[in-house]
Amino acid sequence: MTNNKVHIKFGIPEHGWLLTTIAYNDFTLELDISNVPIDPMVQLCDALISINKGIRLPDRVIWHLEPYCYYLQFEKLEFEYKAVISESDSFGSPAKITTEFYGSFEEIILPFYRALKHFYSQSFKVPHWDEVDPERIKKLTELIRQKKKLRGSS
Repeated sequence: MTNNKVHIKFGIPEHGWLLTTIAYNDFTLELDISNVPIDPMVQLCDALISINKGIRLPDRVIWHLEPYCYYLQFEKLEFEYKAVISESDSFGSPAKITTEFYGSFEEIILPFYRALKHFYSQSFKVPHWDEVDPERIKKLTELIRQKKKLRGSS
């Protein structure tokens, strides 16, 4: 298991574009992702809800750059988590792996949750970004609390 954790930062959306930075060890990826054709923040929330409910391989998150795409796929392994970032020339075309991160719940899942929660603690309006259903964040927060309580983490 690693002693490193993912660092993710979502910027301030502007007209459906969101500057996103992901760093892990010596890897850094900066993307300006679109909320068309689907909102990647809703997908990220869904993926985090799924993995915290025990789904080993939730649906992947699509980071659309119009036309280029990056994808984020979480996976629950036996004793740790994996996050895979892959990329393709366009939506639906074959993807190649860009990088993979391995680590604990605290190193992989919590950073994405905290970044997502911080993003939605701010208020963005159309045309900049749609709001997420607050019940989804509430549900995710409850699942994270349960997992942290079971793990004894902070």
